[in-house]
Amino acid sequence: MGNYNIRKGMLQGWQINVAEMMFQGMSDEQICIEQFRIDPEDKKKMSSGKRKLTMLRRDEKFQEYYKSIITEWTVHHVGKALTKLANQIDDKNGWLANKACNDILNQSKNFTGVDDSSVVVKIEGGIELGTPEE
Repeated sequence: MGNYNIRKGMLQGWQINVAEMMFQGMSDEQICIEQFRIDPEDKKKMSSGKRKLTMLRRDEKFQEYYKSIITEWTVHHVGKALTKLANQIDDKNGWLANKACNDILNQSKNFTGVDDSSVVVKIEGGIELGTPEE
């Protein structure tokens, strides 16, 4: 398999294509057929192609690029989705308004850093921690 990068830190065109195909939800087999032109009946080449994709997913630069695709998509769609949810808050259907409120609150955790599932443990009156004095 080897190093997929021509220049350190740079992805090749096929790697960028693969990331975009993965983002679109294509299976490894579909990507092998589309990107590597592997005949689906050729089990040996298909296995090799899938191994190549597995190795690529482990590459740090590939992971960074894939995350950048997700971030770009998120930036383009979150505002619109939150606006739609905000409009649903006033819906006459109570269940829809409730769902919208819950969705907005859940999504806001990503931006505020507040996570109501976290637990804070406070210990008072215990022994003093540290190293023993001689």
